[in-house]
Amino acid sequence: MYNRYGRMTPVSQRIRDQIRERAEEVRVLRAQIGLIYCAVQLESGATGTAFTFPAQRSGQPCGAGLSGQGHLAGRKAQQLIEHLGSEELVSSALGMAAANAVIAEFFRDPRAAGGDILDHLDIREGDRVCMVGCFLPVLEKLKTVSVDVSAVDQTPKPGAGPEGDSRRLLPHSQVAIITATSIINDTIDDLLRLAAGCREVAILGPSTPLLAGAFRDLPVRCLSGIRIDDPDAVFRIIGEGGGFRFYKNHTTKLNIRLP
Repeated sequence: MYNRYGRMTPVSQRIRDQIRERAEEVRVLRAQIGLIYCAVQLESGATGTAFTFPAQRSGQPCGAGLSGQGHLAGRKAQQLIEHLGSEELVSSALGMAAANAVIAEFFRDPRAAGGDILDHLDIREGDRVCMVGCFLPVLEKLKTVSVDVSAVDQTPKPGAGPEGDSRRLLPHSQVAIITATSIINDTIDDLLRLAAGCREVAILGPSTPLLAGAFRDLPVRCLSGIRIDDPDAVFRIIGEGGGFRFYKNHTTKLNIRLP
Protein backbone atom coordinates (compact mmCIF):
# COMPACT_ATOMS: atom_id res chain seq x y z
CA MET A 1 0.00 0.00 0.00
CA TYR A 2 1.63 3.19 -1.22
CA ASN A 3 0.46 6.80 -1.25
CA ARG A 4 0.59 9.07 -4.29
CA TYR A 5 4.21 9.96 -3.50
CA GLY A 6 5.32 6.34 -3.74
CA ARG A 7 5.80 5.97 0.01
CA MET A 8 4.33 3.28 2.21
CA THR A 9 1.04 4.42 3.69
CA PRO A 10 1.27 4.90 7.50
CA VAL A 11 -0.38 2.18 9.57
CA SER A 12 -2.74 4.65 11.26
CA GLN A 13 -4.01 5.80 7.85
CA ARG A 14 -4.36 2.21 6.62
CA ILE A 15 -6.63 1.47 9.58
CA ARG A 16 -8.70 4.61 9.05
CA ASP A 17 -9.06 3.95 5.32
CA GLN A 18 -10.07 0.31 5.65
CA ILE A 19 -12.82 0.81 8.21
CA ARG A 20 -14.09 4.28 7.21
CA GLU A 21 -17.20 3.12 5.36
CA ARG A 22 -18.39 0.95 8.22
CA ALA A 23 -17.41 3.53 10.84
CA GLU A 24 -19.68 6.07 9.12
CA GLU A 25 -22.63 3.72 9.65
CA VAL A 26 -22.43 3.30 13.43
CA ARG A 27 -22.58 5.58 16.46
CA VAL A 28 -20.89 5.68 19.84
CA LEU A 29 -22.99 4.61 22.82
CA ARG A 30 -20.44 5.68 25.44
CA ALA A 31 -16.78 6.59 25.86
CA GLN A 32 -14.61 6.41 28.97
CA ILE A 33 -11.20 8.06 29.45
CA GLY A 34 -9.42 6.51 32.40
CA LEU A 35 -6.00 7.17 33.88
CA ILE A 36 -4.30 4.41 31.87
CA TYR A 37 -6.78 3.21 29.26
CA CYS A 38 -9.82 4.47 27.42
CA ALA A 39 -12.80 2.53 26.09
CA VAL A 40 -15.38 3.12 23.39
CA GLN A 41 -18.62 1.15 22.99
CA LEU A 42 -20.83 1.28 19.92
CA GLU A 43 -24.63 1.23 20.04
CA SER A 44 -24.40 -2.42 18.93
CA GLY A 45 -22.45 -3.23 22.10
CA ALA A 46 -19.10 -3.85 20.37
CA THR A 47 -16.29 -2.37 22.47
CA GLY A 48 -12.64 -1.46 22.05
CA THR A 49 -9.93 -0.19 24.36
CA ALA A 50 -6.62 1.64 23.96
CA PHE A 51 -3.72 2.92 26.06
CA THR A 52 -3.69 6.63 26.95
CA PHE A 53 0.01 7.25 27.78
CA PRO A 54 -0.44 8.69 31.29
CA ALA A 55 3.28 9.37 31.76
CA GLN A 56 3.54 11.45 28.57
CA ARG A 57 0.50 13.69 28.69
CA SER A 58 1.90 16.45 30.89
CA GLY A 59 1.46 19.76 29.13
CA GLN A 60 -0.59 18.33 26.30
CA PRO A 61 -3.51 20.51 25.15
CA CYS A 62 -6.44 18.41 26.42
CA GLY A 63 -9.49 19.36 24.42
CA ALA A 64 -7.56 20.25 21.27
CA GLY A 65 -8.88 17.05 19.75
CA LEU A 66 -11.52 14.96 21.50
CA SER A 67 -10.53 14.63 25.14
CA GLY A 68 -12.45 16.69 27.66
CA GLN A 69 -15.39 17.43 25.37
CA GLY A 70 -18.03 15.53 27.32
CA HIS A 71 -20.30 14.81 24.37
CA LEU A 72 -18.81 11.87 22.49
CA ALA A 73 -21.88 9.66 22.90
CA GLY A 74 -24.06 9.77 19.81
CA ARG A 75 -21.27 10.70 17.43
CA LYS A 76 -20.46 8.58 14.42
CA ALA A 77 -17.56 6.27 15.21
CA GLN A 78 -15.67 7.76 12.28
CA GLN A 79 -15.56 11.15 14.02
CA LEU A 80 -13.39 9.57 16.72
CA ILE A 81 -11.38 7.34 14.40
CA GLU A 82 -10.23 10.27 12.25
CA HIS A 83 -8.11 11.38 15.24
CA LEU A 84 -6.07 8.13 15.29
CA GLY A 85 -2.45 9.14 14.79
CA SER A 86 -2.97 12.75 15.91
CA GLU A 87 -0.45 14.51 18.15
CA GLU A 88 -2.84 14.70 21.10
CA LEU A 89 -2.38 11.26 22.60
CA VAL A 90 -5.75 10.94 24.34
CA SER A 91 -7.61 11.79 21.15
CA SER A 92 -5.47 9.34 19.20
CA ALA A 93 -6.18 6.69 21.86
CA LEU A 94 -9.92 7.32 21.62
CA GLY A 95 -9.60 6.90 17.87
CA MET A 96 -7.83 3.58 18.38
CA ALA A 97 -10.46 2.37 20.86
CA ALA A 98 -13.25 3.34 18.47
CA ALA A 99 -11.44 1.60 15.60
CA ASN A 100 -11.11 -1.55 17.70
CA ALA A 101 -14.84 -1.45 18.43
CA VAL A 102 -15.67 -1.14 14.72
CA ILE A 103 -13.24 -3.97 13.91
CA ALA A 104 -14.88 -6.14 16.57
CA GLU A 105 -18.28 -5.43 15.04
CA PHE A 106 -17.58 -5.77 11.33
CA PHE A 107 -14.13 -7.27 10.70
CA ARG A 108 -13.96 -10.48 12.74
CA ASP A 109 -11.22 -12.66 11.29
CA PRO A 110 -11.98 -16.40 11.05
CA ARG A 111 -8.28 -17.13 11.58
CA ALA A 112 -8.30 -15.61 15.06
CA ALA A 113 -7.15 -18.12 17.68
CA GLY A 114 -6.97 -17.86 21.44
CA GLY A 115 -4.01 -18.41 23.71
CA ASP A 116 -0.73 -16.77 24.54
CA ILE A 117 1.22 -14.91 21.87
CA LEU A 118 4.25 -17.15 22.33
CA ASP A 119 2.14 -20.12 21.20
CA HIS A 120 1.73 -18.41 17.83
CA LEU A 121 5.29 -17.27 17.10
CA ASP A 122 8.12 -19.18 15.44
CA ILE A 123 10.82 -18.58 18.05
CA ARG A 124 13.88 -20.77 17.65
CA GLU A 125 16.75 -21.65 19.94
CA GLY A 126 19.44 -18.98 19.80
CA ASP A 127 17.14 -16.28 18.38
CA ARG A 128 17.59 -12.67 19.32
CA VAL A 129 14.25 -11.33 20.50
CA CYS A 130 13.59 -7.61 20.86
CA MET A 131 10.48 -6.50 22.73
CA VAL A 132 9.49 -2.85 22.18
CA GLY A 133 7.18 -2.12 25.08
CA CYS A 134 7.94 -4.30 28.07
CA PHE A 135 5.19 -6.86 28.67
CA LEU A 136 6.55 -8.36 31.87
CA PRO A 137 4.66 -11.70 31.76
CA VAL A 138 5.89 -12.31 28.20
CA LEU A 139 9.41 -11.24 29.12
CA GLU A 140 9.51 -13.69 32.03
CA LYS A 141 8.38 -16.56 29.79
CA LEU A 142 11.00 -15.71 27.17
CA LYS A 143 13.70 -15.83 29.82
CA THR A 144 12.91 -19.52 30.39
CA VAL A 145 13.80 -20.51 26.80
CA SER A 146 17.13 -20.49 24.99
CA VAL A 147 16.91 -17.09 23.33
CA ASP A 148 18.71 -13.77 23.72
CA VAL A 149 15.91 -11.42 24.78
CA SER A 150 16.04 -7.64 25.16
CA ALA A 151 13.22 -5.31 26.14
CA VAL A 152 12.90 -1.54 25.82
CA ASP A 153 10.19 0.75 27.14
CA GLN A 154 9.26 4.42 27.35
CA THR A 155 8.93 4.19 31.14
CA PRO A 156 11.35 2.49 33.57
CA LYS A 157 10.48 -1.18 34.08
CA PRO A 158 12.48 -4.06 35.57
CA GLY A 159 14.60 -5.66 32.89
CA ALA A 160 13.88 -3.03 30.24
CA GLY A 161 16.27 -0.56 28.67
CA PRO A 162 15.48 2.89 27.23
CA GLU A 163 13.19 3.04 24.21
CA GLY A 164 15.94 4.48 22.02
CA ASP A 165 17.80 1.17 22.17
CA SER A 166 15.27 -0.23 19.68
CA ARG A 167 17.21 1.41 16.84
CA ARG A 168 20.26 -0.66 17.76
CA LEU A 169 18.49 -3.90 18.66
CA LEU A 170 15.73 -4.40 16.06
CA PRO A 171 17.91 -4.61 12.92
CA HIS A 172 19.93 -7.43 14.51
CA SER A 173 17.00 -9.45 15.87
CA GLN A 174 15.21 -12.46 14.43
CA VAL A 175 12.01 -11.80 16.40
CA ALA A 176 10.38 -8.44 17.19
CA ILE A 177 7.43 -8.05 19.55
CA ILE A 178 6.13 -4.49 19.25
CA THR A 179 3.53 -2.82 21.44
CA ALA A 180 0.37 -1.71 19.66
CA THR A 181 0.62 1.61 21.49
CA SER A 182 3.19 2.53 18.85
CA ILE A 183 0.24 2.96 16.47
CA ILE A 184 -1.35 5.48 18.84
CA ASN A 185 1.78 7.63 19.21
CA ASP A 186 2.62 7.17 15.52
CA THR A 187 6.00 5.46 15.98
CA ILE A 188 4.95 2.13 14.46
CA ASP A 189 6.14 2.90 10.94
CA ASP A 190 9.73 3.61 11.99
CA LEU A 191 9.76 0.50 14.19
CA LEU A 192 8.57 -1.71 11.34
CA ARG A 193 11.26 -0.32 9.06
CA LEU A 194 13.86 -1.22 11.68
CA ALA A 195 12.35 -4.70 12.03
CA ALA A 196 12.15 -5.37 8.29
CA GLY A 197 14.82 -8.07 8.49
CA CYS A 198 13.18 -10.00 11.32
CA ARG A 199 11.76 -13.46 10.63
CA GLU A 200 8.88 -12.86 13.02
CA VAL A 201 7.25 -9.51 13.84
CA ALA A 202 4.25 -9.36 16.18
CA ILE A 203 2.03 -6.49 17.32
CA LEU A 204 0.92 -7.08 20.90
CA GLY A 205 -1.39 -5.59 23.51
CA PRO A 206 -4.98 -4.60 24.31
CA SER A 207 -4.75 -1.74 21.79
CA THR A 208 -3.94 -4.09 18.88
CA PRO A 209 -6.27 -3.70 15.86
CA LEU A 210 -7.14 -7.22 14.70
CA LEU A 211 -7.31 -6.02 11.11
CA ALA A 212 -5.03 -8.09 8.90
CA GLY A 213 -5.50 -5.95 5.81
CA ALA A 214 -3.94 -2.92 7.48
CA PHE A 215 -0.58 -4.73 7.62
CA ARG A 216 -0.44 -6.02 4.05
CA ASP A 217 3.04 -5.60 2.49
CA LEU A 218 4.54 -4.99 5.94
CA PRO A 219 6.79 -7.42 7.87
CA VAL A 220 4.12 -8.15 10.51
CA ARG A 221 3.39 -11.87 10.90
CA CYS A 222 1.16 -11.91 13.98
CA LEU A 223 -1.47 -9.65 15.55
CA SER A 224 -2.14 -10.37 19.22
CA GLY A 225 -5.00 -8.45 20.80
CA ILE A 226 -8.22 -8.94 22.74
CA ARG A 227 -11.99 -9.21 22.47
CA ILE A 228 -14.03 -7.45 25.16
CA ASP A 229 -16.43 -9.95 26.75
CA ASP A 230 -17.92 -7.80 29.54
CA PRO A 231 -18.05 -4.12 28.52
CA ASP A 232 -19.69 -2.98 31.76
CA ALA A 233 -16.88 -4.44 33.88
CA VAL A 234 -14.21 -3.02 31.57
CA PHE A 235 -15.74 0.47 31.66
CA ARG A 236 -15.96 0.36 35.45
CA ILE A 237 -12.33 -0.72 35.88
CA ILE A 238 -10.97 1.76 33.33
CA GLY A 239 -13.03 4.54 34.91
CA GLU A 240 -11.51 3.72 38.29
CA GLY A 241 -7.98 4.04 36.87
CA GLY A 242 -7.29 0.35 36.33
CA GLY A 243 -4.98 -1.05 33.68
CA PHE A 244 -5.18 -4.21 31.62
CA ARG A 245 -4.11 -6.54 34.41
CA PHE A 246 -7.30 -5.53 36.23
CA TYR A 247 -9.69 -5.98 33.31
CA LYS A 248 -8.01 -8.85 31.43
CA ASN A 249 -10.34 -11.42 33.03
CA HIS A 250 -13.21 -9.72 31.20
CA THR A 251 -11.55 -10.25 27.81
CA THR A 252 -10.41 -13.05 25.51
CA LYS A 253 -6.96 -13.03 23.94
CA LEU A 254 -6.99 -13.42 20.16
CA ASN A 255 -4.10 -14.01 17.77
CA ILE A 256 -4.07 -13.77 13.96
CA ARG A 257 -1.23 -15.24 11.91
CA LEU A 258 -0.59 -13.27 8.73
CA PRO A 259 0.80 -14.77 5.51
